[in-house]
Amino acid sequence: MRVIVNIFIIYLERVVIWSTIKQQISVDNLSNLDSPKNFASSSYNLSPPVQNLAIIIPKRSYFTSSVSRTPKIELHSVSGDLGGAIATHKILFEAVASLGNIDNTEFINFDSLESACEQIKFKYIGVSGVYKLSNKNDPHRFYIGSSNNLARRMDEYNKLTKGLRNPQSSAELEISETPAIEWGLDIIYITTPQLSLVYEQYAIISLNPTMNRYLRVVPRVNPLWGNNLDNAIKVIGKILSLFPEGSEGYNRFLVFLKTYQIANNLKYEVEYVDSKYYCSLIFAYDKDSPNKDPIVYSSINRALKGLQISYGTLLDYINNKYIYKSNLILSFEPLVADSFSEYHEKPVGDNLLRKHIIVFNQDNEAVFEFKSGREMSRFFKIDGKVARAAIAKGEYLDFLLITKGVPYRKAIYVYDSNTHELIKKLDSVTKGMKYAKVNFYTLKNLIDRGNPYEGKIYSYKDKL
Repeated sequence: MRVIVNIFIIYLERVVIWSTIKQQISVDNLSNLDSPKNFASSSYNLSPPVQNLAIIIPKRSYFTSSVSRTPKIELHSVSGDLGGAIATHKILFEAVASLGNIDNTEFINFDSLESACEQIKFKYIGVSGVYKLSNKNDPHRFYIGSSNNLARRMDEYNKLTKGLRNPQSSAELEISETPAIEWGLDIIYITTPQLSLVYEQYAIISLNPTMNRYLRVVPRVNPLWGNNLDNAIKVIGKILSLFPEGSEGYNRFLVFLKTYQIANNLKYEVEYVDSKYYCSLIFAYDKDSPNKDPIVYSSINRALKGLQISYGTLLDYINNKYIYKSNLILSFEPLVADSFSEYHEKPVGDNLLRKHIIVFNQDNEAVFEFKSGREMSRFFKIDGKVARAAIAKGEYLDFLLITKGVPYRKAIYVYDSNTHELIKKLDSVTKGMKYAKVNFYTLKNLIDRGNPYEGKIYSYKDKL
């Protein structure tokens, strides 16, 4: 009898959830979704009740005006429990609405992260969107992010604030230090999985969040989408038209446009779908042939196999902008030839390099950077020996650790002791010792005290 009662209760819950979702869906938007021809079970797909949903449109409560420049956001305080912590993002929504078949929405506001988790844990399972978390005690501190499962992401943040989950980034660390009831939540856009990162980039450029460490979103393409990105490409093209050529917004969406156009013509193989390294394209450029099209790998896995390198090495060369095997420039996104000059050979055997430790999460994002193993051990509250062993191994918990050589050479400026005119700039202490023909300690004293030596003054300052 108890089993029958339980089954009946589950049935009633599903009926209630389905009726709630139906009220949220705008059937006018069903044609806007880029649905793959063959859906497979994945956390990146929309949940069945909302697979055909492009954007949810609540009632608007903002003013309209012409947008003919790079979008700049005017923040206006509104009344309510959050006081000045909530802002109407006027041009953010207006500019998107002006794109015609791209629907925009007034942000969906929740009083707190704590209350939001209870309200959305069923309604937004598997639903993609862009959100904003604001510190109610300090409204200037806010974070913009996106997820292909809003319910799951908010539950993760809620667990952070209760100490049930470890922070995976500097933003998550800050979120974990404040109770969930003190974080306000706005869902800015409800969109398709193909466009969640696109809209996140648009919101970041428009709102300039203070808690985001990086303001550039790297495009990712899920192989499950197949070659069904035509509508997403159209949307990106229209967003691109909102920005003047050469602006940061224009350059970022040009990267998205090129990435999606290339991805739309790639051949995807099913065997890579089950790996965590399959959603990022890898571009390999020949630095000696800047006008030549790059080799494009449809996933990190295929790049690792094709380049015969490890995952850690790949991230090392991409993030530190090293040239691989003397001629290859590797990147997660399309590059322009002018940027090739930023890449250089990896330093070898240089004892004047300080080793910084860069920490990457499972999304290939650099989330922390430590100047030393000691600093890392203090942050994670672990023994120094454990930190050194983790650095040597390249892993700690769920993080990947990459060391980066940071030069600490100081330029030395040589001035005429009488006229104080600059005579020469020396790139290192070693060159300074050779130029002055003195030992290290003598040169250090000359620099520290500013005393003339043989008609010259040695200084770290570029002006006397």
